[in-house]
Amino acid sequence: MNGEGFPMAEKNSDGQKVLLEDYTWVELERLENKDKLKFLLPVGATEEHGAHLRLGADSFQAAQLSRLAALRTRDAIVLPTLSYGHCVDTMNFCGTIHLSAATICSLVGDVAESLYRYGFRKLVAVNGHGGNKGVLDAAAREALVRLAGPGRKLKDDFSVYVFSPYDKAAELIRGLVEGRGYGHACEAETSVMLALDPEAVDLSLAVEEYMDGDSDTLWRIRDMQKAAPSGVHGAPGLASAEKGGKIVEAMLRGFVEFLEKI
Repeated sequence: MNGEGFPMAEKNSDGQKVLLEDYTWVELERLENKDKLKFLLPVGATEEHGAHLRLGADSFQAAQLSRLAALRTRDAIVLPTLSYGHCVDTMNFCGTIHLSAATICSLVGDVAESLYRYGFRKLVAVNGHGGNKGVLDAAAREALVRLAGPGRKLKDDFSVYVFSPYDKAAELIRGLVEGRGYGHACEAETSVMLALDPEAVDLSLAVEEYMDGDSDTLWRIRDMQKAAPSGVHGAPGLASAEKGGKIVEAMLRGFVEFLEKI
């Protein structure tokens, strides 16, 4: 801690700060190889996660996984988290904040435009919420169109990526879960939270519940409050920090491999 009580800036093994908010504008302006820096934008949600997890679970996971990945590699800087998402399925639960697809596209476009203005050339939207998937894909494309301007060709000197950490652990998760399924505030997600922030989990309130449907129909767009009144699809009571640690490690390995490729 410094004299005013702020935490010391975290740095990777090369001595690079990993959070944008820890830089001064002068430090950022003086960075070399600006075109090689990768700016990670955690995009989560503020939405229900059953009674045992907090509304900010998705945003927290996106931010922490981005931070931990940046610490394991070089030339990665984590932007402040976008803590609202596209939450159609859960919007009837109290506390869920839903942003329209147009709003999310506009926000991602604003971030991309700002980075481009300063000579930075790589943006990675790190998705922590299932409902954001299609929207972030569209947002990445719209950002490139916006940078091109009306009637112009797309710029070839700016790249926008969408990365979903859970995709890198999907096979592992299928082998770890003991319940009948998983998907939201579930055994897997609760395990990850137990590994990352155990004090944010109250397993005494965990409820096992499943929405109807199979792998082809389960995740159709619908009101989850009717399909699963608890707000859970899975068996969070079977979660453990040990399972969560394995899932987090798989996500981080995949995340770092991705960052080192781009």
